Amino acid sequence: MPSIAEKTGTPNGYGADVVPEWRVPPVTEEKLEWADILTVDLSKFHDQKKELVETVATALQRDGFFYVVGHGIPEQTLKRQFDLGQFTFNGVSQDEKELHRAPIAEKGSFIGYKLQNYWEIKDGVRDRIEHYNFYQNSFDPITRHPKPLQPYITEVKDFLVETRQKVLKRVLSLIDGVLGLEEGYLWRLHENDGRAGDDVLRYMIYDPLTSDESAKTNGVMLNGHTDFNSISTLISQPISALQLLMPDNVWRYVKHRDGALVINIGDQLSFMSGGVLKGTMHRVVCPPHDQQSLRRLGVFHFAHFLSGIPLDLLPSKKVHEEGHRIFEEHIPTTNEWEAARVKSYGTGDFIKGKEYDIEVIAGIQIRHYH
Repeated sequence: MPSIAEKTGTPNGYGADVVPEWRVPPVTEEKLEWADILTVDLSKFHDQKKELVETVATALQRDGFFYVVGHGIPEQTLKRQFDLGQFTFNGVSQDEKELHRAPIAEKGSFIGYKLQNYWEIKDGVRDRIEHYNFYQNSFDPITRHPKPLQPYITEVKDFLVETRQKVLKRVLSLIDGVLGLEEGYLWRLHENDGRAGDDVLRYMIYDPLTSDESAKTNGVMLNGHTDFNSISTLISQPISALQLLMPDNVWRYVKHRDGALVINIGDQLSFMSGGVLKGTMHRVVCPPHDQQSLRRLGVFHFAHFLSGIPLDLLPSKKVHEEGHRIFEEHIPTTNEWEAARVKSYGTGDFIKGKEYDIEVIAGIQIRHYH
């Protein structure tokens, strides 16, 4: 499919544009311990697919994360998403944000704004995180969005379509190969017969914690968690704050790579693989000293299975031989699991622990690392 960047007309290809440019922050010069995650070059998808399948197999059974390069989305298109993300927070009034507040507790949905101070990080310290969430099946009508964003909704929608086709569809095909599934099996669980999973495109921004807040949370800005969905994609950005809990039980930073995407699997695909594919704990901490005063802007694509699919084992010999059934009694559906996790995240009745807190959903323990 053609890239958004290949459209003609004004620089963004969509008409008049008043969105200020996001200034790319400099990368840290501090020495950090980096996570050794693998790289998948999607430009080799057709010619070297077997090798890519092997790389993805190693990555998802060992770390749960990998970089994607060669995806075909131009860097100016990725950069444009940061322009729009910044505008989503700076160009919309607080009053209008309140009008578009997400019904998190009411419906288990992030649609709209998740505003600051909603979650508890630790010992009474509330989060400094704001995000705006576009749901794939609820882009329309445009009037459902804040007025300053309405001229850009088509552009955002087109970016999500481009990401699904150029990245998600091919990554799912590689995972089909890892699990020995029929080509296209996982994609059909995301889009089939005119239906599509309710993917989320998220703009997310972190304001710095105060020194007192940071001391209380041990520098953690977002507690260690696994994602709730099937596949998550993050556009790499320069502020070093994302950490993974690696197989040796050490938290390490994800290093920025220009133009790269960072991919990980969420609970739902991990459950359906019987744990063969690893849903890795990750968290966000205060950036290193030379970036500590900066706001951290992120752009995410959270892919979702079709609604109503039970989170039972996939029809894969590998899954049934090497994996195990996750749910002993009631097997929740994709949308039930998502809603339950959204509702309780950062607000639930947790069993407190020194290293992590525990909540129980559908009979299984979910850890939230400090």
